[in-house]
Amino acid sequence: MTLGALIDLGADKEQFLAELKKLNLEGYKIAFETTQRNAITATHVNVILTEQEEDHTHSHDREHMHDHGHEHDHSEMHDHEHMHDHNHDHGYTHTHAHGHFHRSFRDIRRMIQDSSLEEEVKDLSLRIFTRVAQAEAKVHHKDVEEVQFHEVGAVDSIVDIVGSAILIHMLQPDRICASVVQDGHGFIHCQHGMLSVPVPAVCEIFSASNAVIHQIDVDTELVTPTGAAIISELAESFGTMPSMKIEKMGWGAGTKVLKIPNLLKVTLGYEAQESSDYTQTDEIMVMQSNLDDCTGEMLGEAMEVLLEHGALDVFYTPIYMKKNRPAWCLTVLARPEDVPEMEKLMFEHTTTIGIRRYLSQRTILKREKSSVQTPYGELQVKRVKLEDGYREYPEYESAKRLAVETGKSLWEILNHEGKSGELV
Repeated sequence: MTLGALIDLGADKEQFLAELKKLNLEGYKIAFETTQRNAITATHVNVILTEQEEDHTHSHDREHMHDHGHEHDHSEMHDHEHMHDHNHDHGYTHTHAHGHFHRSFRDIRRMIQDSSLEEEVKDLSLRIFTRVAQAEAKVHHKDVEEVQFHEVGAVDSIVDIVGSAILIHMLQPDRICASVVQDGHGFIHCQHGMLSVPVPAVCEIFSASNAVIHQIDVDTELVTPTGAAIISELAESFGTMPSMKIEKMGWGAGTKVLKIPNLLKVTLGYEAQESSDYTQTDEIMVMQSNLDDCTGEMLGEAMEVLLEHGALDVFYTPIYMKKNRPAWCLTVLARPEDVPEMEKLMFEHTTTIGIRRYLSQRTILKREKSSVQTPYGELQVKRVKLEDGYREYPEYESAKRLAVETGKSLWEILNHEGKSGELV
């Protein structure tokens, strides 16, 4: 389904096949089919196993995810991975009886590294395989290098992972975001007996990522370890689709008939922005916590840590809480993709036990970094564009450095000729 959706999005099939040949993997051929699920036209990808792998058509219907990519003024990918159905035991063994090779993680890594694939494709493929190997090693209590990939090491699944890496490299999205990953419920049958859904390897992969998973009322497995690893490696965040101007959509079809459309939807678009010659708009996340038991020292340290790790701004507002306690509202402004890291730091460096957050739009003046010569030396400034000129704002750290080096006060540095905020 991942391959189908990305091909349907517009990736060139011939270029994709030519790139895939660089892997030097034998024993398969690929068929692209146009089909429908719930009256929606989609692309279905079959990897047909040949030669020593025995003739067997294996349908690529992977996981259940929804990615949406998003970047400032750049292309955006937004995948909706809906279901996969695939009668594998997903990382354990096949329930069907065709004889796939069992390859160790060491074998697969050597195959990828020795190929003539692009370095970025090799790197992404190996990162995805590593997620699966680490999960399988933990589930089966084996060394990562010696993990035997039954499903994932088979030809069809190597094509899944490496093929997905190739297509992402071809499409070049600036960012990929995902919806909450939705799995089914119940049990599936595999060589080791019955396993509950989500299966252990999927749970281990997601526990090692920032993925968010939710079970829905569909009595089957919807997420394989392969798909869990792909979305965990690709997605920067999991949640609602960001504001975007849609360019096109791609649909990848699965094979099972389910009560919901067995489809993966990928949306490519551009971040929705309104701008002028001197302004631009974007979206930020606002995170807040009310604190009545946090010392001033802790709050000061928390602000420093949050700013060092990428917060756009951090500030405190005096408030009164229950029982008339004087307190502080900590507010952190951050890019949406930085929310997991910001929340982690807020929990670690303050006494908060809960964080509110909401998405907010803002309009900002376009700016660039520059420098000016002053009587005291070179001063770094932020040059901000206005409708009828520019303003230059001294960077505090640069002004502080000049003050220390010259023995002048910060006031004198900031009030050199060409004063702070002066229109030029």
